[in-house]
Amino acid sequence: MRLSVLLAGIGFLLGGFSAHAKDAEAAGYLSKYDVPLPTASEVVVCHGFGCKYRTPVTLGSADIARLREILKRGQRSANDEIDAIANAIAWFERRIGPITGTSRRTPRAGPDQAGIRTEADCIDESVNTTVLLLLISRLNLLKHHEVVGPESRGYLVDMRYPHTTAVVVNLRNGSRWAIDPWTKRNGERPDTLPLARWMQGS
Repeated sequence: MRLSVLLAGIGFLLGGFSAHAKDAEAAGYLSKYDVPLPTASEVVVCHGFGCKYRTPVTLGSADIARLREILKRGQRSANDEIDAIANAIAWFERRIGPITGTSRRTPRAGPDQAGIRTEADCIDESVNTTVLLLLISRLNLLKHHEVVGPESRGYLVDMRYPHTTAVVVNLRNGSRWAIDPWTKRNGERPDTLPLARWMQGS
């Protein structure tokens, strides 16, 4: 009995945040920018354009409790969960802003802000959003969606500036949703819209 309890405890500590098959694509995206998987005690967030700067942020029990409170409001339906995810992202940006210096970052930041420590481009935002999405997924706070890898649009040849967003997929019908805070001020609710519609943007 004692051995089984000990093994279960070890399994939780070692495997609680191990790679999940369903979010391997998202985890791979973080690896591309040398960002480790989030844990319940620490996340690493990007800023400065293209993850030029990576800043560790320590999370406490109050932070996790706040995430649970926010996501609990999304349990009733997939639409409610998207709404809760948007609220969680807004909270997360307010939480990390004073640490990264991005509290007053420029919405839709472009080449003029490139390399500035207090700014963030869509790569930084897609990484940071994916980090939080993976964290709440691994805390079992997502009921109607799972996290997948970010998607991109615009390749200059089609006269659109390249842009990337984090994505979740509806477990029931397979619909994909863009979760995109890059267009908003730090701490505002991100754009949340069907990925197909997001793909049509400029």
